[in-house]
Amino acid sequence: MEICSLYLGKEGDYLPSMAEHGNTILRILHYPALGADTPDGAVRSAQHEDINFITLLIGASADGLEVMDHDGEWIKVEGNHDHIIVDSGDMLANLTNGLFKAVTHRVINPKDNTSDRYSMPLFTHPRDEVDLTPRPEFILRTGGEALYPSITAGAFLRQRLVEIGLIDDD
Repeated sequence: MEICSLYLGKEGDYLPSMAEHGNTILRILHYPALGADTPDGAVRSAQHEDINFITLLIGASADGLEVMDHDGEWIKVEGNHDHIIVDSGDMLANLTNGLFKAVTHRVINPKDNTSDRYSMPLFTHPRDEVDLTPRPEFILRTGGEALYPSITAGAFLRQRLVEIGLIDDD
């Protein structure tokens, strides 16, 4: 996040300071082996963008991760442990008015249906009170018009969790 801050023309601690004591979470995801009755075209995780600032993903135990390029084509990401995959998320896109785009990705099924897959993403979130309103300097760099709403990180997260059915809208 320090390098992203510098790219934005800010001090190195610009983004990290927003995430300090935030809702960052490390998850261990298990995609079990598939049954013989798995429908054609089914995927382990449908295309989506992550909610947060940045996701860090060390290599998974099996391939399957794909990212969408600028032309809408899927690119396979190898599941090795020599690299850390860095995805920008929706909150960073909001703050930067789309200067950083949220990475669309999915996890496809293995060819053999007998392989399981483990992955361990770290979802870096800002603190709830961080204002994600697109900053004027980023609005200027992206065409001069705010493309994203004024919202706090906490409200953004809650809104998305409601949208995907993980929490009730109460």
